[in-house]
Amino acid sequence: MKSTVYYRVCFAALAGLLICSPVAAADPPANSITVVSSHQMGKSKAEVLARGGLSMYVMVNGKAILFDTGAEDSPLLKNIKELGLDATLIDAIVFSHSQSDRVHGEMPDVLNATSSKVKVYVPASTAEVVSQKKPGANVVLVSKPTRVLPDAWLVGPMHLESEGGATVQQALVLDRPDGLIVIIGCSFPGVASAVQQVKEVFGHRRIQLVAGGFHLRGSSKHEIRELSLKLQQKGIKGLALSNCTGDPALKIFRQEWGDRLVSFDFGETLRF
Repeated sequence: MKSTVYYRVCFAALAGLLICSPVAAADPPANSITVVSSHQMGKSKAEVLARGGLSMYVMVNGKAILFDTGAEDSPLLKNIKELGLDATLIDAIVFSHSQSDRVHGEMPDVLNATSSKVKVYVPASTAEVVSQKKPGANVVLVSKPTRVLPDAWLVGPMHLESEGGATVQQALVLDRPDGLIVIIGCSFPGVASAVQQVKEVFGHRRIQLVAGGFHLRGSSKHEIRELSLKLQQKGIKGLALSNCTGDPALKIFRQEWGDRLVSFDFGETLRF
């Protein structure tokens, strides 16, 4: 019997705002994002183990993409199964960047559970790490906007500022009729630059949602509010913040975004 999984159902309201509310469901929707690895537990009652790092199981028109694989001690395959998902259905794997809490989580086992033809999309700086973890993996180096599935794209390398200097990352963008959904790993304070790059690649189309971690634990209240304002000025309709965003930043974003923001934690799913 499958464990109960809690979904946050997202839809565009008449006012044009993204509204999210939790409901229970037995099966993952054909278009959804589920957090399958994180240190922060959500509302799920499934028997999963929370560990560091971040990983998301993304369903796009019934096809699955694994976005990052979490930290080395993350029991990723067990968590995927407990959440009612199927690792054998994964059509592609995307790594946002090369930090160990994004690329180390059971990657060899995940690849063994999927088709040998599954492509692993990585920024060039991540290629060596992936090759060491799984020699012979079908690695695709991303250097420009690249289509992963018919309605799922990578925007190409993004040079974002981090605590240790610049880091090269990539974002997954889902092309939906009512706007774009942008999925990021740990964007650091550079998320505004990442969003701008997405808008330029996609002809300044509306962004319905940005989902992922913002890594703002070391940022001041002024910096957080400034970032919040920049994102609102770029016309983003909603945020689903997880993992490394940090509680102080979440508090400020909740104050300024209201019901256009949800905390998106381990075991929870956004349906779109």
